[in-house]
Amino acid sequence: MKVVYHKFVQKDLDDAWRYYEDTTESLGDRFFDEFLTVIATIQRNPHHWPPTDKGRRVAQFSRFPYKLLYRVEPERVKVLVVRHQKRSPA
Repeated sequence: MKVVYHKFVQKDLDDAWRYYEDTTESLGDRFFDEFLTVIATIQRNPHHWPPTDKGRRVAQFSRFPYKLLYRVEPERVKVLVVRHQKRSPA
């Protein structure tokens, strides 16, 4: 299934990558690899994670405290946000 991204997802990824890369060399790359794994899971099975009350789905990262919110649409999946689980969304 085709995956499209909200315009701010790239900023979310850049911010997270930069934080992890500043912490430990190549940790940012491991974060991005996990993001790609989550995206591949969504492409194979968009209904893998259960819907929220608003119809969105939340995919949890395994090794990082991040989640990815997305919506399944008829012809595509739209990734809405990549968010740290402990930080305020504001």
